Amino acid sequence: MRIAFSSQPVYSHLVPALLPLARATAETGNEVGVLTSPDLAAEVRAFGLDPLELPNATGPRDVLQRPQLAERLGVDTSAMAELGNRTVRPSPDHFARVFAGPLAGDTAEESIEALRSFGPDLLVREVADYPGYYAAEYLGIPQAVLDTGPLAPHDHEDVLARINEQRDRLGLSAVSDPLHPLRGGRLGMVPESFYPKHLRLDSTVHHRPPRAAEQRLDPTIAGLPGDRPLVLATLGSNAAALHGRGTRTLLDTIVEVLGDLRVTGVVALGRGIEPDEWRGARPDNVHLTSFVQQQLLLPACDAFITHGGFSGVREAMSSGVPMVVVPMFAEQPANADRVEQLGVGKRIDVEDISHDSLRTTVGTVLADSAHRHRARAVEREFLALPPFHEMVVELERLGGR
Repeated sequence: MRIAFSSQPVYSHLVPALLPLARATAETGNEVGVLTSPDLAAEVRAFGLDPLELPNATGPRDVLQRPQLAERLGVDTSAMAELGNRTVRPSPDHFARVFAGPLAGDTAEESIEALRSFGPDLLVREVADYPGYYAAEYLGIPQAVLDTGPLAPHDHEDVLARINEQRDRLGLSAVSDPLHPLRGGRLGMVPESFYPKHLRLDSTVHHRPPRAAEQRLDPTIAGLPGDRPLVLATLGSNAAALHGRGTRTLLDTIVEVLGDLRVTGVVALGRGIEPDEWRGARPDNVHLTSFVQQQLLLPACDAFITHGGFSGVREAMSSGVPMVVVPMFAEQPANADRVEQLGVGKRIDVEDISHDSLRTTVGTVLADSAHRHRARAVEREFLALPPFHEMVVELERLGGR
């Protein structure tokens, strides 16, 4: 079979899960092409796959960096100036305009030509890739969705309005269901229990997320003291940018709090900040690094401080590790709420963080056995799911093999 893959032109939407699935699909003898932006083409090649480049693909980061795009979409990006000082909660209308609106329509037109040339039997897209949805609908190509953002407001009426605007633009008939883009087949990477009831679909097949790459753990981290709990902290790709503003940041508070607790801390400062460039505190019990092998290390951790991105949340849950979630923006507040609802961690918003509040929250998660027991129970739910590579069988079924 010939199977195309597509995502928003954002590293976190493409690399952690979609590219491993594309590689697994190619390894079973299928021909694979990956629609992507020129900036991410090297990531596709690193997986041994062929990029189908979309030279003009635009995504959410372009909206933040190019005011004319925000103006065209009718979105206010001023709240992002508060990123790192408070938790930013974009509205469903903001999500709809940025991900499903006119820019998605522009990229869809480019995707149509790339897909027409490649001639796939199936398109597999990550859940926020509305351009891929529009293009597949236009060409009549079956499609499957890898759900890399289960709690984004895909079911909101604002999303439906933008979907129908772009469908009309392409000469497609209107739909009445905002979840229409997911009805062809949704591939979940978490157990059904993670989904609130209103987001559970009969079209969803649940599998385990991809495993950590076969690699050795950093020997320095492997050799850290083992006489106290191990706490990993990372704010993802946002960390370096926030710290680069030159003011006291959330990372400073995290490092200092871990230094006060009887733990061994590992703090990922973010790519671009080497430990010897760190200007903040350097407690003896906290190991600073620019990058950490997060998925590999998590099963050995006792707690995880995270910004609440879906990849980190699912990796922690599948490893049975309780969390302290400090949501920053996008769907992270919804992920943080779900972590609390499931009993696998605690949420604390950025504006509520002080040295004392974070210390108390981390201490509670470490001391409360209920969080550990519930996290282990959710881990068992993951272990009951089919392995990630078996998604390929489902893709081949959806593609008509």
